[in-house]
Amino acid sequence: MADQYDFEELYANTYTDADQRAYESQPASEKRFAIAWLLTLLLGPTGAHRWYLNRPVSAVLMMVASIAAVVLMVADQTNLGLLCVTVVFAWTLLDMIMLLAGQMRDTHDLRLAGHRERAGLFSAITVVLLALALMVALIIGTSSGVAG
Repeated sequence: MADQYDFEELYANTYTDADQRAYESQPASEKRFAIAWLLTLLLGPTGAHRWYLNRPVSAVLMMVASIAAVVLMVADQTNLGLLCVTVVFAWTLLDMIMLLAGQMRDTHDLRLAGHRERAGLFSAITVVLLALALMVALIIGTSSGVAG
């Protein structure tokens, strides 16, 4: 059955020059990719990147979830607070992935200016920062487990 298919044709690069021209001719947003990435990286749980992209409803929801996490932790409702923290950070991580993939757009559904030029570099920086954060978390977790 495998001999019936032309796998070279099936797996050929189908992104043509016409596709490239069509992509480049799409209007770009006045919102900058680098600013949205930086806001997601530094202030992601507050929804700052969503405010920047003029998405106020989801920005408010993100901010409320972040505030709820802090309030619940202070009120000694640790489990609910940690649940809110988990939801907010998962949401922020998904937003970062969507932003780096070019799927997060502004309120007019326009692609962010500068994405094509900077997405590769910012993806690499994001992966390195996530790896460092995981290593720090592992070190803190194992040292606190040993300390008892």
